[in-house]
Amino acid sequence: MPISDRFRSHCRLLRIATLVVFFGLALLLSLGASGLPWLRAPGDAEAGTRSLLLLVRLLPGLGYLWALWAVQRALGDLAAGRLFHAAVARAIRHIGIGVLAGALLSVFAITNLSRLIVGGQGGLAYFDLSGIVLGVVGAALVLLARVVDSARALQAELDEIL
Repeated sequence: MPISDRFRSHCRLLRIATLVVFFGLALLLSLGASGLPWLRAPGDAEAGTRSLLLLVRLLPGLGYLWALWAVQRALGDLAAGRLFHAAVARAIRHIGIGVLAGALLSVFAITNLSRLIVGGQGGLAYFDLSGIVLGVVGAALVLLARVVDSARALQAELDEIL
């Protein structure tokens, strides 16, 4: 079934919007990772600890950025007319892995690493509802990628029969 030109143009526009969001968020994360040195007082003894905490808190953003990059690649494939192409299944898998990694880092790594750096006490996980939901959605996308792979294989087999 051919893809309409309108759908393909929507995919191109959404890909451009996704790239704008990706580069905007990457810029914000890189500014955050720099620790905004102009806001620090010279000779600040706690600057190293604060910088390390800041880097730990930025970790989930890397997973989310990877997922956004996979989204724009998938939209590019759809705009090119490859609906059940292997790249789409790969992109769904990468989106799921990126979202799952970001969510797991958000729920478990930030809490525990921050506690280790500061030396505080507390629970082993911060039960953020949005982080948990994103983790489940990411895991579901990884599984759905397998369904798309299976559908593509069945379609290829049917095409050979006909």
